[in-house]
Amino acid sequence: MAKPDIHDYLEYRSFLKDAFQLEKDAGRITGQRDIAMFLGLKSSGHVSWILQGKRDLMPRLVPRMARLLKLSATESEYLALLVEHNDTDNPDERRRAMAAITRCQAARKQRIPPGKVSYLSSWRNAAIRELVAMGDFRREDAAKLGSTLEPPATAQEVTESLTLLEDLELVRRDAEGFYRRSDSIVAAGVDSSPEAVRSFQDSILELSRRALREIPRDEREISTITFSASPERFQKIRTRLKEMRQEILTLIRTDPCPTTVYQLSIQAFPASSPVGCEK
Repeated sequence: MAKPDIHDYLEYRSFLKDAFQLEKDAGRITGQRDIAMFLGLKSSGHVSWILQGKRDLMPRLVPRMARLLKLSATESEYLALLVEHNDTDNPDERRRAMAAITRCQAARKQRIPPGKVSYLSSWRNAAIRELVAMGDFRREDAAKLGSTLEPPATAQEVTESLTLLEDLELVRRDAEGFYRRSDSIVAAGVDSSPEAVRSFQDSILELSRRALREIPRDEREISTITFSASPERFQKIRTRLKEMRQEILTLIRTDPCPTTVYQLSIQAFPASSPVGCEK
């Protein structure tokens, strides 16, 4: 069992269960009694209650838990944020914790170097990269992969994407020949070609138009708002959209069992010239 990465979790109890199992398999602990003793708890049953959600992990125990699991300073901080987010009943505290979690996740995004903007040459590259993360696929499964895309891709198109992704080190093949994703989130860097980014976004908008026509309503979410706003208020809206986007990325990265590739695009643009504001 590989060491669980705490940043792949949004629920600290799920992380603790996996981390405890690893410690047990390695022979470093024999059971919950060892955990309780290390944490200074009187009963091993208290550990069970924490894992079952019947008790909370007290903040004062987080540093001890971090030492037990040999977490780094960054990982310990993330564990404390998860505990705060998961256990608080205060909506404001939950939002603040989620914002901090989101910032931690944003710092871990893999940026596309300027010399690798060919990744943006087709929407299929990103979609296929997501697909190989959800199953065991080899190069000879190109036709199968292509048939799952909406719209479908040919085996040749999929093979070309796999070759590109491997060349860009955005996927790799393990010892058995299965493709593995290098990281969960990829973002265009500030140095990426504006033309390449615009072309990629245009292809996603075309997929949106297709989805509007062909994807059943209960399988998609498409809505629009036409509104008027001052430049100052629009900037606040942009900020909120960016914050929401980062929170969504956190939910994506910490999903323990994804099954479907989705496209999410957010647009907000002027539909008129300014006409002034007289008070």
